[in-house]
Amino acid sequence: MITSKLFIAMQPTVIINQHRNTALIVASSGKKLLVIKLGKGKLAVTSLSSTEIKDQGYIVSNYSPKLAAQSYLQHGAGVGERARKYLEKIAHSEFSDKLIFI
Repeated sequence: MITSKLFIAMQPTVIINQHRNTALIVASSGKKLLVIKLGKGKLAVTSLSSTEIKDQGYIVSNYSPKLAAQSYLQHGAGVGERARKYLEKIAHSEFSDKLIFI
């Protein structure tokens, strides 16, 4: 049996918590959000629910996702292949810097 994950395009969003840790939401997969957290190690894509993001103290930042992606691509510890693909797409795309709530 072959299964495939559905990845939904969405507005990339920078989030930040009370410890000034930043992350970039790059896509969604079902009920999970695909997130790249800025940290000391190699950057990778992780899957988190909105509840997990909230429990970790993250809130939406008004920082530009495009600028964040460009910065993340220069991360000293490196960027995993999957994370690089998302970051390059965001860094070279014309997403709005503002979230639009409907």
